[in-house]
Amino acid sequence: MDSSAVIPALERLHRTATELAAALDVREAVTAVLRTGRDVLATSTCGVSLLDETGTVLVPQLPAEGDLTGLGVGRPVPLASATPSAEAARTSRPVLLHDRGELAARFGGGPGGLNDSVLAQGEHSWAMYPLLARGRLVGVLRFGFTREGSLDGEQQVFAATLAGQCALAVERASLLREARISERRYRTLAEAGALDVFTARPGHGVTGTMPGWTALTGRADVGGRAWQDDVHPDDLPTVLRTFDDAVAARSGARFRFRIATPDGWRTLAAVAVPVLSDPTDPDSEVLEWVGSLDDVTDRARATRRTRTLQALTAALASATTYPDLLDAVLRVCLDGPGAVRATVVLAEGEGAGLSLHRMLADRERRTGQVPEVTLEQLTAFAGASGRYLVGARGIADLSDAVRGNFEAAHAAGETAWAVLPLATRRRRLGALTLGFTEPGVDDEEEREFLLAFAGQVSSALERMQLLEAERDQATVLQEALRPGPLPDVDWLATHRSATTSAGVEVGGDWAEIIPLSGDRVAVVLGDVMGRGVRAATVMGEVRTQVRTLALIDPHPTAVLRGLDACAAAGGGEDLVTIFYGVLHRDGRLSAASAGHLPPLTCSEGPHYLDVPPGVPIGVEGDPRSDVLDVRLAPGSALVVFSDGLVETRTRSLTEGLAEVLGHFHDQAYGTPAEIVEALVAQMVETGETGETGDTGGAADDDVTVLGLRLR
Repeated sequence: MDSSAVIPALERLHRTATELAAALDVREAVTAVLRTGRDVLATSTCGVSLLDETGTVLVPQLPAEGDLTGLGVGRPVPLASATPSAEAARTSRPVLLHDRGELAARFGGGPGGLNDSVLAQGEHSWAMYPLLARGRLVGVLRFGFTREGSLDGEQQVFAATLAGQCALAVERASLLREARISERRYRTLAEAGALDVFTARPGHGVTGTMPGWTALTGRADVGGRAWQDDVHPDDLPTVLRTFDDAVAARSGARFRFRIATPDGWRTLAAVAVPVLSDPTDPDSEVLEWVGSLDDVTDRARATRRTRTLQALTAALASATTYPDLLDAVLRVCLDGPGAVRATVVLAEGEGAGLSLHRMLADRERRTGQVPEVTLEQLTAFAGASGRYLVGARGIADLSDAVRGNFEAAHAAGETAWAVLPLATRRRRLGALTLGFTEPGVDDEEEREFLLAFAGQVSSALERMQLLEAERDQATVLQEALRPGPLPDVDWLATHRSATTSAGVEVGGDWAEIIPLSGDRVAVVLGDVMGRGVRAATVMGEVRTQVRTLALIDPHPTAVLRGLDACAAAGGGEDLVTIFYGVLHRDGRLSAASAGHLPPLTCSEGPHYLDVPPGVPIGVEGDPRSDVLDVRLAPGSALVVFSDGLVETRTRSLTEGLAEVLGHFHDQAYGTPAEIVEALVAQMVETGETGETGDTGGAADDDVTVLGLRLR
């Protein structure tokens, strides 16, 4: 890879990182990686193989259809086989083969073997890189070339960086896939009480089968309008009219009707909702109708349980804060199980005692404390399977600590109660009490349902408590890591803006000026990929390392080599890019980059400085010897920024760089504050921003901009 190709390669690496961050499944991640490998490294074939569930076989992953069709080829490779991919996986080290002779000498192969299969494609050299996510092997990234020689040094650095990005993206996509599977399992559970789930199309009728209907009626063919033959003649007109009205209004429909069975008429309840081609546009085309049928004759309680679980799922999905979650849970308790009062008693912090959250028919949550009861007492009272009480006799023998509450509820008209444990496998949270005005919960299936309901509530409460704790931790960390004011330098005017796109979730950008001896300052802007506590922690570590190294030897080569050494010693896999420069009073600037974007200057006209791009911190192969030495004209401005300023999901890096330069032309001779604020406002579409303040703009990523001008 010659020097002229380095900057486009880095731009492509940045773009790929963005694509991988947005990848929601493994196939999207594989597609982004293969396209980049093909375009930058000019591969003949390029494949990603992942470990199967047994951890013994590498299974090739196909990219999305399109211009990559046929590129990501391969066969399953046993981890124990004598193949380059298997060796890269076993050793966790790259395997480079420069020609066919080296392939034969190192790995041999017989007729029809795995190695012979790659020769049949006309390739003459190969490179295999292990995919390691946080030290764990997830697969292998393979490149094949029709030329001999495999990869040169710069290409190896690029391939290693791409493999690291791919590994983390695949790991994240796999976790998302597991989460989606878990969600589907739960939805299946929630629908288990339904007789049938059906689909229908206007003008055609029912599509597919309804096995529950068939089991009740004995009619195998219910497609189209055949099901109407089983409906009671007095009910059919109402059913058809209700559905026609729903089609016209493009809204959901609910109706009940009777159907004929060998054992007589049975009553079914139906719910149908339209599926729109664009869920965000209520006027878009209705693709089909999806609905469910419930046999409410024998399964009235099952119907209610299903609806309760579905309502709970929707409520939990929409709650974003702890108070929202409590409101949602309490409302579902009243709407689903048929309670007239729902009370949640929780331990919400070390030494904080128990808090009580109650909701009655007015749907207003009331919160208080329960100082007279401990979590241990509450847990023992609820028990592992819940406690079920009926009438005055059911509460007569309770302890004084809890009997008064039930007597007051009984006086208000409640006649039965279910006290359910709120606990997960990890810890006890408290208890959920439901009050009823109907007979007690004496059905075993109903008790099992209530325990399952409480289990779902417990998991949601624990997740939200942990999330709130993490948010609190992130807020504290953000405050601790928030940079102080820029130092006063009599020969420099400065201004900095830090804009975040994710509320309280902290990021990994920072920018600062470090005063040095001899009328010099170090100008630093760094970016740790990712968000949250991890990114902020790594940012704090690297920022401290930069300050220490700059005070020992401020030359860019020394500082970047020192950061590489720190990364190697720490064994971290975080992607960190940095711009680092030493600026003198007389305008002399020595600058280098570890995979970061070039800065802007107006010295001799607005333009980007040609800073050697380098590779991110910790990526092997860069001696850090390339440094830009330039003298800025008196009064010149220098602006450094993170990639969030230029790159979004809808704007490429190249487009963003060009757009920023265009805006800089208009502002290049203003004060640093005027330059920085104008660039942020024009590129991020945000409002006011301060010297170190956060703003709520439309950025996809954190945006940090540092501007300075020689006086």
